[in-house]
Amino acid sequence: MITLITVLHVFVCFFLILVILLQAGKGAGMGVAFGGATQTVFGGRGAAPFLAKVTTVTAIVFMLTSATLAYFSSRQEDPGLQRRAQQLAVEKKKAEQDLAKKRAQEDKEDKAKKAAEEAAAKAAEQQVPESSPEKSEGAAPTTVPPSPTPAPPTPPR
Repeated sequence: MITLITVLHVFVCFFLILVILLQAGKGAGMGVAFGGATQTVFGGRGAAPFLAKVTTVTAIVFMLTSATLAYFSSRQEDPGLQRRAQQLAVEKKKAEQDLAKKRAQEDKEDKAKKAAEEAAAKAAEQQVPESSPEKSEGAAPTTVPPSPTPAPPTPPR
């Protein structure tokens, strides 16, 4: 069906070009090039009404075949496109799964890191001796005695 419409479309295209070229323009067009006798071939009034009707019919057939071919082309499913769409869907699903696995792994690593930090903090608390000033509540804080020599005075300006 599509092949028949395509062949018809090609013939209509060439026929439309031929009919348009045979028409005389406002300044006589192609009719003058062949000697002016072309108007007697189609009758005493010339070819204008006949060629105008043929051009109109041919243009309508051309538009109909164009629209029909466009419709069939848009409705036709290409197996190659379907395979590509399936491949893209599989790749997208795989990428989403990989991303989910990566996020789960990162969450697991974060939890392990937090647990290790908490364990290290607890171990550090347990290693601090009880006699240190930080831990002893009743012990007096140790102070550094002042230096015996005062700083020299600054000269006036």
